[in-house]
Amino acid sequence: MVHMLLWWILKGLFLSFLLKTTLSLNPDDPNVCSHWESYAVTVQESYAHPFDQIYYTRCTDILNWFKCTRHRISYKTAYRRGLRTMYRRRSQCCPGYYESGDYCIPLCTEECVHGRCVSPDTCHCEPGWGGTDCSSG
Repeated sequence: MVHMLLWWILKGLFLSFLLKTTLSLNPDDPNVCSHWESYAVTVQESYAHPFDQIYYTRCTDILNWFKCTRHRISYKTAYRRGLRTMYRRRSQCCPGYYESGDYCIPLCTEECVHGRCVSPDTCHCEPGWGGTDCSSG
């Protein structure tokens, strides 16, 4: 019974991890920046593998019973693993913003005491308050 409960807990944690990693930033958010990133993918690719094909022909070699050995290069399809570079677009918060859910929120290095952070290191103060961190009354 304990093993089954532990299994369900682990399964729930794994699913919540998957949900968290599949959520993406809102592309309509003006504070979302994107860039292209490369990544490697292992692929199985076919190629023409050369091999020495031996065959015999009739000839005047009496010591070999009138058979002469000949060689020719032939090709057969073989497979190998290879790396292929792929590209994908990645979204991330623009500089000065941090990720919260699927939005990018501005970051103020000093807390806005009587106001709120409206853009990186910029506070919008409540009426009657001023200063860079809205602490002057």
